[in-house]
Amino acid sequence: MAAASCGPRTIPSAPSQAAAPNAQTPVVELNAKSTGPAVGAGVYGASLDTWYNFRNTFVNPSLRKAGIKLVRFPGGSESDAYHWEHGGSLCDSMGYITPGATFDNLMTHVARPLDLDIAITLNYGSNRACNAGGEPSEAAAWVAEAKRRGYNVPYWTVGNEVYGSWEYDLHQSPHDPMTYSDAVRTGYYPAVKKANAGAKLGVVVDLPSDTAWNEVVLRKAQPFDFVEVHYYPEYNKDSDQELLGPAIDNFASDLTGLRAQMNAAHVARSVPIYLGEFNNDAGNEGKQSVSIVNGLFLGQMLGTLQRGGVPMATWWVAYGSCDESGDYSKKLYGWQHFGSEALFSDGLPNSYEGCANTPKIPGGTPFPTARVMALFASEIPAGSSVRRVSVPQSLGDSVRAYGYATSNGYAFVLFNNTLKATAVDARLSGSGKTKFAGVLSVYGKTQYDRSKENRWVGPSTKNLGTVSTSISLALAPYSITILTLSP
Repeated sequence: MAAASCGPRTIPSAPSQAAAPNAQTPVVELNAKSTGPAVGAGVYGASLDTWYNFRNTFVNPSLRKAGIKLVRFPGGSESDAYHWEHGGSLCDSMGYITPGATFDNLMTHVARPLDLDIAITLNYGSNRACNAGGEPSEAAAWVAEAKRRGYNVPYWTVGNEVYGSWEYDLHQSPHDPMTYSDAVRTGYYPAVKKANAGAKLGVVVDLPSDTAWNEVVLRKAQPFDFVEVHYYPEYNKDSDQELLGPAIDNFASDLTGLRAQMNAAHVARSVPIYLGEFNNDAGNEGKQSVSIVNGLFLGQMLGTLQRGGVPMATWWVAYGSCDESGDYSKKLYGWQHFGSEALFSDGLPNSYEGCANTPKIPGGTPFPTARVMALFASEIPAGSSVRRVSVPQSLGDSVRAYGYATSNGYAFVLFNNTLKATAVDARLSGSGKTKFAGVLSVYGKTQYDRSKENRWVGPSTKNLGTVSTSISLALAPYSITILTLSP
């Protein structure tokens, strides 16, 4: 039977071993004297949606073990057809609401027990009568109800991907940046702030290449409290090399480009970017989605977000996704004959999601994406601070590394994006100390490969004892390695 715990397990030996430093080995150096952004709790997030029964008994334990701190609701494109009152309803059969998947149940059965922050996507696309665009009064009523009930809902975004022709939009001028900006500035923002002055209202932006949308919205929709962007680097056709290479670098460039657009529009530097959705593929999901490769993509996205000062991110999705029609190319690494955007199995196989032919995988079983999320969240908790890490150019994107100062010392997070073990020396400079207690945590191909037998195991941990400021590591193939150093 598949394992369902996200926590690390200790085993006698780990795939990566520490040894004496070698002068010929590439050095990955963490500068303890450097400064960087604080890690926000909200970067460890995921979406829960109206089509999934989030009151299943395995949901809360699995979310807790994965370190989830922020949940987005009620969905993606469904949000612009969703009306929250009276338990929830949809315009024109634009989606599905599972019985009991109400806002109140989300708050009382999930958010409060887990002490989560909630990010709501407000309906911009349709009014209550489903014959025109969204109503700021409906949004304000939702904000007021949340405040009245004492619910912890700090973030409210006006619409989902409303720049796209695929989005449900009944405005006279749909998918129009000026129409959207006017609606935010004159309608949603004042209405929401009147309902709760402490609520934070966000606007939808696209990747910086969409200048036609971004330049109008960033200038004309002000004031707003944050911007929300989405990122999917693939569509139906997948490549492991692209996902672990250019996809990460392109997103880092997109963050820089988006902030430059915000600066040019005189948006205050204090206004944060929220990554509202991200995953490997925006189309049909194939085997890459549940392989170690997508787990490593999630992890490197987390490191990139934290390095870029992004405090909030929600993976698409936590539950409610299974697919047998995506990319199953032999060029992709992996063993599965199904795909999923979800962090966890919601009890497979199931025919209602078109996945009747999967192995039996109990609900709450973490896929590699959840394993990496859990490991990252446990070792790099909120309040840690980013530190500068240098990686030799000779390694290219085969090794990526992120560095942190934590409450217990320092941490290296290293990714091996190749199918062979890679030697590096992890070196700490500027700490003023020479001896540390070292602990190594590893999750990678070795653990993932056991899923070929339908065993979804977790990371390994190894106590290294007392180590110096330079530790030689053999990074296991396709792996995330976290080295913690405590004085």
